[in-house]
Amino acid sequence: MNPVRVAIFASGTGSNAMALINKAKELPNSSLTIEFVLSDKLNAPVLEKAKNAGVRTYLIEKKQTREQHEAEILGVLREHHVDWVLLAGYMRLVSGSFLKQLSQWHDGHSQVVNIHPSLLPEYPGKDSIARAHTDKAEKTGVTIHLVDEGMDTGSILLQEALFLNPHHPLQTWAEEIHRLEHKMYTRFLQDLAFKKHPTNHFQETY
Repeated sequence: MNPVRVAIFASGTGSNAMALINKAKELPNSSLTIEFVLSDKLNAPVLEKAKNAGVRTYLIEKKQTREQHEAEILGVLREHHVDWVLLAGYMRLVSGSFLKQLSQWHDGHSQVVNIHPSLLPEYPGKDSIARAHTDKAEKTGVTIHLVDEGMDTGSILLQEALFLNPHHPLQTWAEEIHRLEHKMYTRFLQDLAFKKHPTNHFQETY
């Protein structure tokens, strides 16, 4: 049985990435592997954290055109025969051509997933938690969705609501939402490992 090969893309501190890495260590070795963590930011703390956890890392900064940058990333994904790309605080939109190439390797499914700290379609984009807090939203939550060319517009895979006290400080909201993110993303990873989400394995196309 082929293992599910996962790559994690992250640009920041890496709390979601590390939750995924730690969860993967609990899973049967034959069912899922974290192939590498990739970042586009030179000083992203996630790179050092992943290295310390024994995970291969790649730094691919955008020093050229978007097409050249994505071509370099695609080369690494191809080298490792990656099945799923999990975005974990990766602060860069991917292009349609990038997703198309991944789809060609995976029987028409790009298998790129993002986690977002709101109940999409509400509060897409940056600063979602702060915006919801400012609006004193009656409920907020976390969404796991497939990635398309838009800003947090892909098909929703999982969504869970949180009812938070509007009078609590923003930091409290952020802590609660990040806790839910870790819980949901690790559950999604486990579902991949145990085939509860079907995987179209990497297949080279010519």
